[in-house]
Amino acid sequence: MFQMASNKKVIMIISGFAALAFLGLVYFEWGKGGAGSPNELARINGRSIYLQDIKPLYEQLKERYKDQTTKENAAEIDKQIMFEALKMVLQKHILLDQAKNAKVGVSDDELLRSIARRKEFQTEEGKFNDYLYQRLPAYYKQQLEKETKDDLITQLFQIRLFDLIKISDIDLRVYFMEKNFKAKIRFVLLDVEPASPQGEGDLLSVNDNRAKAENKIAQFLKTAKATGNFLGTASAMGLQVQTTDYFGFFQPIKQAGKDERFNKMEFQDVYLNAFKLMPNQISDQVNLNQGIAVIQVLEKTAPNWDKFYKELPVLRGEYEARLRQYVLQDWYINALRKTKIQNNLDKLYKQN
Repeated sequence: MFQMASNKKVIMIISGFAALAFLGLVYFEWGKGGAGSPNELARINGRSIYLQDIKPLYEQLKERYKDQTTKENAAEIDKQIMFEALKMVLQKHILLDQAKNAKVGVSDDELLRSIARRKEFQTEEGKFNDYLYQRLPAYYKQQLEKETKDDLITQLFQIRLFDLIKISDIDLRVYFMEKNFKAKIRFVLLDVEPASPQGEGDLLSVNDNRAKAENKIAQFLKTAKATGNFLGTASAMGLQVQTTDYFGFFQPIKQAGKDERFNKMEFQDVYLNAFKLMPNQISDQVNLNQGIAVIQVLEKTAPNWDKFYKELPVLRGEYEARLRQYVLQDWYINALRKTKIQNNLDKLYKQN
């Protein structure tokens, strides 16, 4: 059994699709599930997710967004909150399934230590009060232990992923170069963002927009790389070419000569691709959350190496954090591709 080392700190997850905090002691009855039940929101690998499974998280999100809710938008906000709660529950199921396959588990002692750290079971002096814990009704106690165990397993699974990360001096030098050079690029971008959170192209449905964009980008790349004519190929295919000002690491990517940002461009992925290219070279397909891009570097600058050793400790911490983010993102995308998800949320709202 994979044991949690006592000196491990709790990993803070950047992307938001990692271990979920315990959803609360109160369990709400929100419709009874069953085979073919109208309350079945989704299926993941043949396992049903019902309304009652997401109700605690739904209530938390509803409280968080109550100040943004008006009479006019209440129905749409409610649907978006329901959708977000469902996504988070599905993501947690994916993590737990993968952790189970990897034989990640926790001991009874680890589970009890985690529960003992919860404030609702502690005295004013901060000590665990077993009497308060044992007073819980059996059903609530069972739910608490299950949710706490699930959270520990997802955290441990992520720690196992992160422990695979190895950093060399060469890695840090490359990272220093990435962080300190600047580039100016031109690019084409095909938008694949769905029209609404529940619309075509979301993670819970087949992304036809992305498939069509990938085919068109493949055609563009074949011709543009064969001829070396980025602008001419884009013009012939009816693709808009946009140009940036100089930009660097953690700097916004702006339109050339303007203050407007390219909001659909993910700076880090675009920046790293620009770093790898020489002027006039054309990138391969750059996959973004909201689109697919191809870039061509116009100009780039070199870093100041006198600063490298002075910044080395900071560089190491930053680089490790970035690798953790990418490891988790790559793992999740791969896991999602192997997961069969059926989304019934729109069907449920049409019935209502």
